[in-house]
Amino acid sequence: MTAPRRVLCLCGSLRRVSSNRAALEAARQLATAPLDLVLHDALGALPLFNPDDEVDPLPPSVLALREAVGAADALLIACPEYAHGVPGAFKNLLDWLVGSLEFPGKPVLLLNTSARGSCHAQQALAEVLSTMSARLLAVQPVTVPLPGAGCMAAQVLASAECCAALRTALDMLADLPPHL
Repeated sequence: MTAPRRVLCLCGSLRRVSSNRAALEAARQLATAPLDLVLHDALGALPLFNPDDEVDPLPPSVLALREAVGAADALLIACPEYAHGVPGAFKNLLDWLVGSLEFPGKPVLLLNTSARGSCHAQQALAEVLSTMSARLLAVQPVTVPLPGAGCMAAQVLASAECCAALRTALDMLADLPPHL
């Protein structure tokens, strides 16, 4: 039997109801063994990054983030685009991971939930993640075209097209070599 593969899901939106969160929650519901998808739900709890604060002890929310990343075999990221870029709160999360020992070499798969084909944030995110020594699992993000704010996981699961895209992403994560 294959050991469970823990995938940490990171949502780049602070909205309580967002297409990015809906896609991650739908992926979690579609996931089967050996995948175990866990949603990190504390984006808004992170303090603003300041290198002066990157000392022992770390702020508790930062420590929890780094521990969650360290415990994960891979990351699944769904992040919106704001003003052609990565939202500040999500960039702040990434800034807290830059100096961590848990992040380098971590396999990462990106989801793009934009129904409008927005790509600027995804390109910027891929650049930042590559700079941080992430191991991007695909050159392009897996596209799950959703209507935007207000979308719920049930709506994602009701779409055969969206479920097929999410299964593609889940297959990529399940096919990772076991020696992560």
